Formats: sequence, structure tokens, C-alpha cells
Amino acid sequence: MIVAYRITPYDDDSFMLGDETYRSASPPTYHDWRFGKDGVPHPATCPTCGRKIDPDYVNPEFRANHRNWDIGATYDGYDIVSKAFRDCCRGNDLQGITFVPLPADPDFFVVRLSQVLRFDAERRGTRFEKLCPSCGKHNSVAGATPVFLRDIKEPIAEGFFRTDVEFGSAHEQGPLMLVGVRTAELLRMQRFRKCDLEAVHD
Repeated sequence: MIVAYRITPYDDDSFMLGDETYRSASPPTYHDWRFGKDGVPHPATCPTCGRKIDPDYVNPEFRANHRNWDIGATYDGYDIVSKAFRDCCRGNDLQGITFVPLPADPDFFVVRLSQVLRFDAERRGTRFEKLCPSCGKHNSVAGATPVFLRDIKEPIAEGFFRTDVEFGSAHEQGPLMLVGVRTAELLRMQRFRKCDLEAVHD
């Protein structure tokens, strides 16, 4: 049975955290560069492992790279959507999603998801690696697909959801974006550009 759909945004070929990086002197268990300037870590990242620790950070100078897409993802784990996508969600009163304005780009928004579904990492065999002593998070979380959800035996409610587990390495990490079955049909009808929908089964 299909219980939800996963939205997998295409890469926007951009970084929300900016262009400035520096070589890190941290142990080689983590990647050897960090976002930051002149050896000072970016304030939204962990100084030890480079993982994002401030989920609310938005670069005041960021602009979407692919202007004709309706949904995309930065290389550092931010999902961004067009004004048309936002207007569709608001017009249909879709729950669980908010849109954070980009100060330098009024045509696009950062997505925030508030409804959470538990990911079954044990059944999926997800690997949690390189626990950071500074932020207490794993620098690498691998094994997101196929999507396994805990305690879901029937289609989820309509609207948008996120997993409680974030996947990727360091600054790339972000949750999976999931929608209800009828919400997926609505999005398909809009023919949004680069909005891929993948079925999630029970």
C-alpha cells in the first residue's frame, strides 16, 4: 500500500552558507574543509565537524541558481521553492509547511516542515557514523531509501511532513520531505518543474 510520497528536489548548484571556506585542522575523521572565513567557522555550523547547528539560518544574500525551477535543494541541505509553489500550497490550505522569505530573492523561499514522521532506521539499516563530541550529532548518516516509516500502516494525512532523521554528510544533512497521497496528486496536477514524487509503501 502507498502511504505517502517523497519529494526529491534536484540540486540547485548553490550553497546557502555562502562561498567562503577554509582548511580545517580538525582530526581527519571529518572532511578537511569548513564553511567560514579566515579560519573562523560559519556561525551556523559546528566548529568541530562542520555540520549545520542553526536550522533557522538564512543567508541574506542568497539567490536561487535555477530560476525556472519550482523546487530545488542547495548543496548544504536547504529546500527552496518558487512563489508559484508557495501560492499553490497556501491556496489549498496545505498544512505542515511554512515559507521563509529570502531577503535577496523575492521569487523563492526556504521551506520549513513542522509535521514529523518517525523514520525506521533499524529496519532500513541506516548507518550513523562519526559522532561529534562538540555538537553531539553524527557527521554522516547514510541509508535513506527505500523509505521505511515507523508505525505507519495506512496513508498519512494530507499536507507536508519531514522525517525525524536527517541524512547526508556534515553540512549536507537534511530530512526527507514527505507528502500525503492526495497532496501528491494535487502537486502533479500543477506540473511543477523538477518536482519528482516517489511512492513510499507501508
